Amino acid sequence: MLGKSLTNSQTPAPLVDAADSQRRNAASLPSERSSVTLSDIERVYEFGRVIGDGNFAVVRECRRRDGGELLALKIVERSKLVGREHMMQNELSLLGSLCHPRIVRLFTHHHTRTHSYLVMELVSGGDLFEAISDRGKFPEAEAGLIVSDVSEALEYIHRKSIVHRDLKPENLLVDRYSFCINSLNLLGDFGLAMVVTEPVFTICGTPTYVAPEILHETGYGVAVDVWALGVILFVLLCGFPPFRSRERDQEELFKLIKQAQLHFPSPYWDSISEEAKSLVRCLLEVDPTLRLTAEQTLQHPWVKAMASVCMQRALTDRNQRKLQNAGAKIKDNSEELLTDKTQQHCGSKEKVTLRRKTQLSMRESDDYSPDLNLQSRSFDHNKTSESINQSMNNLIFQSKQNSHQRSPNKSPTQTTDDCKDLTET
Repeated sequence: MLGKSLTNSQTPAPLVDAADSQRRNAASLPSERSSVTLSDIERVYEFGRVIGDGNFAVVRECRRRDGGELLALKIVERSKLVGREHMMQNELSLLGSLCHPRIVRLFTHHHTRTHSYLVMELVSGGDLFEAISDRGKFPEAEAGLIVSDVSEALEYIHRKSIVHRDLKPENLLVDRYSFCINSLNLLGDFGLAMVVTEPVFTICGTPTYVAPEILHETGYGVAVDVWALGVILFVLLCGFPPFRSRERDQEELFKLIKQAQLHFPSPYWDSISEEAKSLVRCLLEVDPTLRLTAEQTLQHPWVKAMASVCMQRALTDRNQRKLQNAGAKIKDNSEELLTDKTQQHCGSKEKVTLRRKTQLSMRESDDYSPDLNLQSRSFDHNKTSESINQSMNNLIFQSKQNSHQRSPNKSPTQTTDDCKDLTET
């Protein structure tokens, strides 16, 4: 159900005002007479597999040939950008000036006569749209962590008077698929972003996530990003957007958004906490002056609580992995040590197979190794049998002596408990 609802909302292209597009084309891309060639770029970067494919660009893994970590190479066919050149220019000017752990980094860019090559931070987990399509909806803790990550990015760009204007799951990249375990959600695609110093009247965005003030054409600012975040949170918690047209009619959808009559239909919202619903209402407030800011969203009690739950879960998981790795390392080292001692004791170069015993071992006899199954090239079977019998008799005799030396005050139950403890050790 979610996949269909999001796919429908994804079908219309982002709304872009034609006049605004022409005005902003003054800041054009590098000249098409560029002397840089594809061969020049391939001498610097080793191209890897395709990890993304869109209407205007292909994204591949890449690595500098002189070494270094994996990067993402966004290859844009410039002939497809006619009339949309400003979107590429925004990515170069705005994204290149930003440096924040919740925003995808642009390291450098190169241009040939036909293509533009943007070298960017590699984000390996895909985008949030793919994750939502796979999972349907998210637990509150994971939804809260995503809201926290995105709010950090929005708070950063809003302080710089930058409005994104196209916030949606497709533009949120997931560093790892397991959200509560070392997750990181990064904001990308600044094609429609701009610096705002006064109200903007340009109609743009993606229909499902567009704010009512954009449709009313009364002027808007950075608060439109917070509205879009509210729509994303709604989708994360229940699996579908808050405003939907039954017949996929865009005009009907815009009417519903303008009215902003919010409902939490049963049974989809029955298990969702009132705190989460309260945040959704605050983000989807029709009046932008009453809507929460990104900074206020970060401080919302539900967001802080859910992010804390995820951090605790991640810490617990990390500690469990450390214990497992430490246990495996101790096991490997002990088996290697026992193997070396056994080979030295027997003078045999053949393979020695160890069997770990689960019962109490005789710690008084360090030289005796009853766990070992030995294979030797030459044995006198009679002598070996006599030797083994003698060793067993010595062991039994020594065991009896030890039992007589035990404290008379210790009860049989206590002795059994001691064995149990040693066995577990």
